[in-house]
Amino acid sequence: MGFFAAIRSFAANHFELEYGKETLLPMEGMRGFSALIVFFVHFEALFGSRAGDSTAHSVSLFLATMGHCGVDIFFALSGFLMYGTLMKRPYGYFGFVRRRIHRLHPTFLAVLAFYMLIGFAAPAYSRFPATPWAAVLYLVANVLMLPGIFPIVPIITVAWSLSYELLFYLTLPWLIRGLRLFLWNRTARVVFFCVISAVQLGLCSAGYSRHPRLIMFACGILTRETFDLLPRLGRGWDYAALALLVASFGVIGLTGQPEFAAISGPVLHHSGFELGLLFLSVYAVSCCALAGKGLLSFWFSRDWLRWMGNMSYSYYLTHGVVLHLLLVGLEFLRLPALLSTSEYVGLGIVSFVATVTGSAFVFLAVERRFSFSRAGAATRGSDWPLPIPRVDERS
Repeated sequence: MGFFAAIRSFAANHFELEYGKETLLPMEGMRGFSALIVFFVHFEALFGSRAGDSTAHSVSLFLATMGHCGVDIFFALSGFLMYGTLMKRPYGYFGFVRRRIHRLHPTFLAVLAFYMLIGFAAPAYSRFPATPWAAVLYLVANVLMLPGIFPIVPIITVAWSLSYELLFYLTLPWLIRGLRLFLWNRTARVVFFCVISAVQLGLCSAGYSRHPRLIMFACGILTRETFDLLPRLGRGWDYAALALLVASFGVIGLTGQPEFAAISGPVLHHSGFELGLLFLSVYAVSCCALAGKGLLSFWFSRDWLRWMGNMSYSYYLTHGVVLHLLLVGLEFLRLPALLSTSEYVGLGIVSFVATVTGSAFVFLAVERRFSFSRAGAATRGSDWPLPIPRVDERS
């Protein structure tokens, strides 16, 4: 068996997950794609200044700016998955929340512990307050995933997005149950979430929304309500959706102005126009891909991309610290301040391989072992009698 065949066999044995008959394979590929483009954000932040050639730096900056959209796609997929689960399966509220915590926290706590060890070993990298009581409160805030929604600097830079996810998990069940959305017809639900999205987009455009990217959860919800309708319009919609996504990424990549924020690291503030365009493009691509027919569904179902998607949560949490450690090691070896284009591309390949390797270790040692176990499954509640879903319920 050759080297690449051995790698492929190892990946197939360790990064495939058990599937039910209703699993949407393209969703895993979409997660993998999102993780891939997020890599460029932190690679550019740490190594971009070493791109000696102006063209190489421009391309790197474009990819990094575009890469911020990976988080928005994650939000949309979470909206699709969690809304579909809650609308179709009888979960009690606390059972649902317990399952989401079990899904998120084992890997999060493992990476958090590693960050803390680095802080103790190298105090210059520590973000803990000097006083013990303040340090305890800061640790509790991070364990509860408060940084992001609240203006708190996270220990794990990318963890700001987890506060968005947790807020969504905590509020969506109450929204569905309080409004009894499962009794509405589909048209009424679609109109309702379109209005919510339009209001949020309007507040964003007017500068009144502090968290405009929450709109992407509604994008996923609308996808869940309508993705089975799009195939009736013909397969040519795959090409239209892909063109719209490319246009959206192009506009954001060329016009976006990333900046460094204390509470989230590299961040991109979408304008109302950019956010609206991204909303439409992610909605269109998601509908076409998840409908299970056509070009987008085919490519997002490729095994390598799905394997990346299955470990995407570990990758998202881990890739930043791996890049930082790689930077420290390369600076010790006296990495030149400026690199040629070929050297910079080579550095990018080495960096990506390093992040995948580190994330794969975390996935196999922690995430797959603890977060996918049956022991963490939520107990179904009898207080929410809904029919069984037609989508896979992993996230």
